[in-house]
Order: sequence, then C-alpha cells, then structure tokens
Amino acid sequence: MGDRAAAYGAGIVLLALLSLLCVIGIVWGELTGHRLVTGALVGVVLLAYSFVLLFLRKGGFTGV
Repeated sequence: MGDRAAAYGAGIVLLALLSLLCVIGIVWGELTGHRLVTGALVGVVLLAYSFVLLFLRKGGFTGV
C-alpha cells in the first residue's frame, strides 16, 4: 500500500500546484479585468479541489 499512497500523494501535490497557478491567474484576471478567464480559473480550482478530496479518500489519508 506504500506505493499506492505515494502515487496518490504525488497526485495531490500536482493538483495543489495547479490550484496555486490558478489562484495566481485569478488574481491576475481580477487586476486586469479579464472576468471570463477569472471565472474559468475558479471552476478549475473547484474541480481540482474535488479531485484532491477523492485522492485523499482513495489513498487512505482520511481514515474513512
């Protein structure tokens, strides 16, 4: 189970970095007035968050 948890952990880290880039993009979009880009990036952050929760559950990190 160690390899499986490590794979899920790597996926979580990758999704966290994607979310960080999206947050930077959201700030940029708000500052420059690109509302469509900002809205799309909010959607990507929410989608990444749902996958992080899925990976936490499937990787056995939550105890559920």
